[in-house]
Amino acid sequence: MLREMKRRLESAFTGDQVAILAEVLDEQRTGLATSVDMQDLKDAVKRLAIAQARTEERMERVEAAIEKLTAAQARTEERMERMEAAIEKLAAAQARTEERIDELAAAQARTEQTLNDLIGAHRETRRQLGGLSMTVGYTLENVAYRALPALLKADYGIEVQGQLIRTYLTDNRGRSLEVNIYGKGRENGREVVILGESKSQLSANHIERFINRRLKPLRPQFENVLPVLITHMISSEPVAAYAKEHGIALYYSYQF
Repeated sequence: MLREMKRRLESAFTGDQVAILAEVLDEQRTGLATSVDMQDLKDAVKRLAIAQARTEERMERVEAAIEKLTAAQARTEERMERMEAAIEKLAAAQARTEERIDELAAAQARTEQTLNDLIGAHRETRRQLGGLSMTVGYTLENVAYRALPALLKADYGIEVQGQLIRTYLTDNRGRSLEVNIYGKGRENGREVVILGESKSQLSANHIERFINRRLKPLRPQFENVLPVLITHMISSEPVAAYAKEHGIALYYSYQF
């Protein structure tokens, strides 16, 4: 009888509850618990049923919470996987960036080396051009030294005394200035000092520099000065008139 009772109770209650109920019912049945009436038994069963319902409700809530935690864990793992993938991409991008920086640094070094080489080559070119310019200038002046006496005699009535030379003269401030063409001559009994220089292609700026750097500093040292410029070609048509305006005798190489 007790076994059958337990079997029926197990269909609705847990193990501990079944044992208690079976014991109470058995006592009631055998008359051992004479102080407990049927109403008390019903109340006990009712309380146990309520407790069972609450237990089941709590279990459902626990199961729901576990499901939510499981879903949250799955989402977290998914986010972690995405983050790991993103970190891998960033690491790869960083590696490419560093490689590119190294390439740029190497290119910069090559550019600087090339630039230094170009600067050196430019300086050498300028040095060579400067030397060539001096050679051309000296050649033009050397020819002028022989041709100018006759031209100055014909155009200005000046008899060159001695030779025309390249030399240094002291200006009104005590500075030593290079003079490309220097000589003395006589015009109607008065002494004339010839001061000049040459330019392969003469421009108005060259005339200005000649006036400011040679004529103005040296004129006070002499009573009469004839400035002379010689060139292969002027840079523009007004240059000849500009020289004449400043009292400068202008000669071309083809006149020699």
